[in-house]
Amino acid sequence: MDTASEDACPACGLIFSKYMKTRFAAPDASRAAIDPLREEETTVLVRAGALLFQVPDEAEPIHVYARALLLAMIVFYGVKLAAMDIPSWQMSSSFIHAPMVPIHEFGHVLFRPFGEFMMLLGGSLFQAGLPLVLAGIFLLKNRDPFAASVMLWWSAVAVMDIAPYVYDAQQPQHILLTGRTGDTGAHDFIDVLGALGLLNRARAVGYGVHAFGVVMLAGSIAWGAALVWLQFRRRGGR
Repeated sequence: MDTASEDACPACGLIFSKYMKTRFAAPDASRAAIDPLREEETTVLVRAGALLFQVPDEAEPIHVYARALLLAMIVFYGVKLAAMDIPSWQMSSSFIHAPMVPIHEFGHVLFRPFGEFMMLLGGSLFQAGLPLVLAGIFLLKNRDPFAASVMLWWSAVAVMDIAPYVYDAQQPQHILLTGRTGDTGAHDFIDVLGALGLLNRARAVGYGVHAFGVVMLAGSIAWGAALVWLQFRRRGGR
């Protein structure tokens, strides 16, 4: 007579109740503590990606083509600005330099309450930082990442415009708003780099600032191009 338990397999002796309990058991405490963290990190990345590359479900063709045209224009102009000579501050004669001058000067006033060092550095910080503030507004409030990418482009150009000013601090040659060179008048980066012990390396720092601006420029263009491509695909699927 077969005396095997009804809960066990007659052929292999597997006890079904124990197998099912082990197979579908809840994860141990250490695994349960790790998985939520990974899930949270994944969720943050997904949300960030959705925010940075958000495009309308249906893109109007005229909007897509207008943005493509604007992107082509800033690519052309941005590359032209990036290729300008640093020692001669060639960008100071460019069209975009003029509107950045009052922004730079207002930065000095804005940062004056934070001490002399921040007041001197504040002009350049505000010149490069204002577009980033606007980028944040376009991105978080207006949900317009393409406009934010254009603001990032503007910030990159502002950084490249600051680079020759930094470079000039080592051996001042350029006539500033005071009508004098840094040897006989105010020069932000003579004081700023001097306080940091970097005045003798101002030219190298200037080239480094310019390189950082070029990287920002490339990133802004790549971001904008990705958004235009996504919108073009949406337009094509209508």
